[in-house]
Amino acid sequence: MNSEILDMARLVTEKVMAVPLNQRGRKVAIGADGTDTSYVDKVAEDVILEFMDQNDVQSNLLSEEVGFVDRGFDEVLVIDPVDGTYNASRGIPFFSISIARGRKLLSDLTEGLVMNMVSGDVYYAEKGKGAFLNNQPIHVREPENGLVLMAYMGSSASPRTFELAAKFRRVRALGAASLDLCAVASGMADAYYLEYLPAERSLRIMDIAAGVLILREAGGEAYTPKGEILDMPLSLDVRKNIMAIGSDKVLEMLE
Repeated sequence: MNSEILDMARLVTEKVMAVPLNQRGRKVAIGADGTDTSYVDKVAEDVILEFMDQNDVQSNLLSEEVGFVDRGFDEVLVIDPVDGTYNASRGIPFFSISIARGRKLLSDLTEGLVMNMVSGDVYYAEKGKGAFLNNQPIHVREPENGLVLMAYMGSSASPRTFELAAKFRRVRALGAASLDLCAVASGMADAYYLEYLPAERSLRIMDIAAGVLILREAGGEAYTPKGEILDMPLSLDVRKNIMAIGSDKVLEMLE
């Protein structure tokens, strides 16, 4: 595992968890994507920027609030400093930091790390070398009775979301895409489905970059809801819905 991004994730987690709960959700700015920046997001991103400068990290940065920071390198660190900000602000113990390394596309990522800030669990993958949870190999599971779906089922969810949910024994909506993807990668869940209407509200690359690489290295796959292999540029300008699965049998259920 790359100690550089692990050290960064640990430091960000330490600083985020030290922020009082009643301060985490306070709006302090407008991010590069035009949405509100919460105090806890700014704390996390400031730690990342300082860490990269102090440790001479040889990468550019693409992050939720600051956008793209060109530091003169070929590679880019794609970071969601706090994935699941709403959970973090409400005290719901399901949020993470997500870090991926690549060049131009989701499909050319070489490394991904997701750290659950509450439990400290670390999911990690390097392209072509498998996926791991706390240094132990993980794999998607073959579908059995009692299939579990992770899904967004809020006010902007598509009608199809609810149709598909009815095919599963259990449905969980926990609100952090990176951890939802890791749940499929590690066999805790069988699929993850998010389809916003309108699609302009759907996921950005920072939300899913590391999670998708971890899922793929664990034997799963990520698609658009139309069944196309998911790919995205490393850019703030593109948003996509996602259908992630652990096996082809589950994919057949979702088609």
